[in-house]
Amino acid sequence: MTNSDIYYIPEEDKDRLVIIPYISDHGKIIMQSQMNHKLMQLDANFLANDNMNDCMNLEENGLAFTGTVNRKIVASAGIKRIWGQVGEGWVLATYDIWNHPITIARAIKKNFEDLAKSHNFKRIQTAVRADFGIGIRFAKWMGLTNEGLMKNYGFDGSDHYRFARIF
Repeated sequence: MTNSDIYYIPEEDKDRLVIIPYISDHGKIIMQSQMNHKLMQLDANFLANDNMNDCMNLEENGLAFTGTVNRKIVASAGIKRIWGQVGEGWVLATYDIWNHPITIARAIKKNFEDLAKSHNFKRIQTAVRADFGIGIRFAKWMGLTNEGLMKNYGFDGSDHYRFARIF
């Protein structure tokens, strides 16, 4: 499957953000493409070395979506239910997100809040690399609170912050 084989796009939707349900192939395409930041590319390189299935275990009915422009995957995001009313928020993005940063960010934020409420989540959490300033700013903009530093959390020994939002 290639990026352009994902689905049919009507002519009137060209150059517009189209949201479709996430499937694991979308994650594979993003991870095999150039990621949106050099730090995220480190994660992609790690996952490509026999760990791709860990990353692809994000498909969850009604809780994960992909944003496309011109039949090209730009970003995917969702919530993975951990247990009960607790979920882990996640985002994967290609470098093409920088062509549509505000549109994509707003779509993620709106869908995040809608999903959390409609699926009765009480807590959504995520981990953000401590050296990924854009990710930290994005988490705060999404309304998440920094709960502290998780030392040596990353696959490469990197530190991450735990962010969470209580609904």
